[in-house]
Amino acid sequence: MAKDQAGEAKDPRRAWNEVGQHFTDVGRQISDKYRQERGTTGPASEEQREAINEAIRRVVDQLDQTFTSIGNALRDPETNEGLKRAGRSLSEALDATFSGIGSELKRRVVRKGPDDGTGRPGETAGPAGA
Repeated sequence: MAKDQAGEAKDPRRAWNEVGQHFTDVGRQISDKYRQERGTTGPASEEQREAINEAIRRVVDQLDQTFTSIGNALRDPETNEGLKRAGRSLSEALDATFSGIGSELKRRVVRKGPDDGTGRPGETAGPAGA
């Protein structure tokens, strides 16, 4: 589970509220930056400004709605159980993949054996019949 700066478990609702707040802050910074640069790029029509401001408002509203939906879904016990199942299956798939890779590497290393100077992996130099 995620931890806060004090090392304590973080409440999911609080964590998602922070995400929303951070995106709101970013939206405000973008808006402020736009307003600052608008003054340096020459006059724009009021219609253009309104269209840009409306587009920014829609993006911020969509982000807010998206993160609110994610937060609500994560608080739902059925969704949480599904997320746990998905996490377990991902973990099992990764484990199986890396175990398979490890086994294949071991098999190849054992089959080839160390390089013993014969020029042929897996064969040892020595007297015949030894």
